[in-house]
Amino acid sequence: MQYVLDTLIETLEQGEPAVLGAIVQSSGSAPRTSGARMLVLADGTLVGSVGGGTVEGTCHAEARKLLANGHAYKEVKCDLSAAAAAEEGMVCGGAVCVLLQKVVPEATEQFRKLRHCYRNGSRPMLLTQLPAGDLPPQLMTLGIGQDDEVPTALREQALANNKRVSFTVIHDGLEFFVEPLVKQGTVHLAGAGHVALATAHLASYVGFEVVVMDDRDEFANKERYPQAKKVRVLEGFDECFSELGPDDYVVIVTRGHQYDRDVLAQALRTDAGYIGMIGSSSKRKATYASLLSSGFIQSDLKRVHSPIGLSIGSDTPQEIGMSIVAELVQVRAAMNR
Repeated sequence: MQYVLDTLIETLEQGEPAVLGAIVQSSGSAPRTSGARMLVLADGTLVGSVGGGTVEGTCHAEARKLLANGHAYKEVKCDLSAAAAAEEGMVCGGAVCVLLQKVVPEATEQFRKLRHCYRNGSRPMLLTQLPAGDLPPQLMTLGIGQDDEVPTALREQALANNKRVSFTVIHDGLEFFVEPLVKQGTVHLAGAGHVALATAHLASYVGFEVVVMDDRDEFANKERYPQAKKVRVLEGFDECFSELGPDDYVVIVTRGHQYDRDVLAQALRTDAGYIGMIGSSSKRKATYASLLSSGFIQSDLKRVHSPIGLSIGSDTPQEIGMSIVAELVQVRAAMNR
């Protein structure tokens, strides 16, 4: 959603409209689930995805028509059978309803506020009143300030769900599609060696923000980690973190046992949603014993994923990085349910 939102705002600021699309209903094994977003610009540029293949092609064509005529929205319903999906080389079939809405420059400030709240981790919501009879859809925002246009009862319904994934609610006889804007998480890599390099690349590829830290500037630099949000060169590993929350994932892959121990102790004093440490069983045993002797308890250590990563028989740094990121995705998916 981050890139879609950035591109939408940039387009609106230039005085150009765009079409924002979302899967508002899905069933079966649809290629993407409810909440998938796409954006189509006047020149045909497509940002985001609602699943590819026939679904995306149809939506792209309909979106361009909206930009060329005076219509404000279009519902695109696609029922892709397993046989039809196979013909296109897709691995799944199912039914989806994609709502395409034209967004005009007058909405720029509303989306700026939405992005500001999203970037600052306050988890705003984008609400869409779905079409009903002659009533067109309407975009609303929740959680961006005191000027929320969402009726009180609807606001309470939306907030009561407390979900990280999209859902629908019924209010006053109308259906509303509610999309919580939740950050995909930040991976904090303590250590910038070969395993960290593979992990950073793959974590960024699947949507995580990446922060890299090491005390060696020849390893921790933007040239080596161009995809990282931030690269920190430390004086030592004794001050790695300040405050971390549930959307923060700590991956400890330093070059030494003592560094790992110090970083782990710091991570356990935070509310990080995931803490993982690389290393052998003997290293883990020694590290845990050291932490227990300094005041930590067994329940603290149960938070640690060690050995880190899913057990896939990984051996090379690239394979280990893949196993780590697979575990991060697994943890994130569990949090999103």
